[in-house]
Amino acid sequence: MLPLVPDWAHHYGEFWRAIRVRNLWFIRLRYFAALILCGFFLIGEFLLDLNFSEEQIIAILSISFLILSYNIIIHSSQNYVGSDPHKFNCLHLSLIQMILDLTVLMVLVYYTGLIESPLYLFFIFHMIIGSMVLPGYVVYLAAGLISFSFTILALLERLHSIKNHFISGLSFGSQPHTLTYDILFIIIFSLMLFISVYIANRIAHQLYKREQQLRTSLEKLNEAEITKQKYTIGVVHEIKTPIAAVHSILELIHKGFVGPISEEVDKKIKRAELRTEEALELINDIVKISKLKLLEIKLSDVINICEFIGKVIDSFMESAKEKSVNIFFTNKSGKQLVVKSDKMLFELVISNLIANSIKYVDEGGTVEICFDDFGDKYSIEVSDNGIGIPEVESKKIFEQFYRASNIDKKIHEGTGMGLAIVKEIIEKLGGEIKVTSPSLLSEEGKPGTSFEILLPYKFKQSAYDIFEVNNEDYLKSKNDFYDKTV
Repeated sequence: MLPLVPDWAHHYGEFWRAIRVRNLWFIRLRYFAALILCGFFLIGEFLLDLNFSEEQIIAILSISFLILSYNIIIHSSQNYVGSDPHKFNCLHLSLIQMILDLTVLMVLVYYTGLIESPLYLFFIFHMIIGSMVLPGYVVYLAAGLISFSFTILALLERLHSIKNHFISGLSFGSQPHTLTYDILFIIIFSLMLFISVYIANRIAHQLYKREQQLRTSLEKLNEAEITKQKYTIGVVHEIKTPIAAVHSILELIHKGFVGPISEEVDKKIKRAELRTEEALELINDIVKISKLKLLEIKLSDVINICEFIGKVIDSFMESAKEKSVNIFFTNKSGKQLVVKSDKMLFELVISNLIANSIKYVDEGGTVEICFDDFGDKYSIEVSDNGIGIPEVESKKIFEQFYRASNIDKKIHEGTGMGLAIVKEIIEKLGGEIKVTSPSLLSEEGKPGTSFEILLPYKFKQSAYDIFEVNNEDYLKSKNDFYDKTV
């Protein structure tokens, strides 16, 4: 297989996408070219008083039909051509297109007067296009073959070995130019071809070189980011150890294991204990964010959405009872839907949103989780009738360490990292998150908040087929599966 792919582009997706896009441009241009060629004949024949011979008419119409025919074949097959540098790929398809175009153009130029043809400039156009896609040596070879073919045809015409096909109305006589003119024309034409290739190829080469440099810079930045996140995790873990030790000692003092303490001291110890808990929570959130940036998400866990949400809700029942919070779950779609996702990250999202809702509602408040299916994506909405979020701050709440201004910091401890983590995860899963305040559960003085996450289907199947999935947590019979759904 002819090597056309530069080494640096073998596994560079952007390079292959650019080639595919350019191939599509050329295919679309070729449809236009076939129409222009037919228009050239019709306008020349009926408006410009050009007298085409029978051979020229047959040649022009046949070439128009031929261009249209092979273009349809290329158009229909281009989606099946891959990007494997060691097999037939889209660059080889570009080369085939160029060979076909230059061949029919040479025939067309010959039948419309060769040196006298108004269409010969399209050779230069093709050289520029070819330089944007193909390696330089291929385009230089094509330019050499065109110059050689053009010279041979002009010489054979001069020697009357082949017929001249001058267009009547554009030239006079069977040999309108001298030999000197023909030689000068061919030299200038060949120079124009090679100069066009050189300039276009240099520009394309510089662009590819800059693209390669940019790619290398991005790789270095990614490596630096990974190193930074690993360093952050290491440092934070080192900080966590003494804080955890302090927290343990404060807990022992507060619970009276080291002897009785005064009520005043007990209050101070309890306050310090809460602060160390907040510090540990902050450290854990920073570690989570750093790990998320390092994580390569693999959507390999099979999850029944409703069942999974039910399990997460169960884990919050104790904390909800302490505040007499009512938690409801509604499956608006009426379906038991199964998707492939990342179980750990998925649980982190749902638990963060539910924990926030419970945290910011008053005693006796309400939290509702709704699931819905929109065909190409699914929605999970967590709503409450808590303190809500000021409208002007709704875009800031996903920023790291940001906490809404209406939160009483003395009552509601927090780090402002939870929603930042949620947004990071949702974006990694290819979805989006929306916030609305007041929510549908809003009451007077309790506007509440709704967080809706929308996730695309990476994998979807009916719950009836779940037993076919090779996952030990879900290798169940159909009946057993439905007995345990939420």
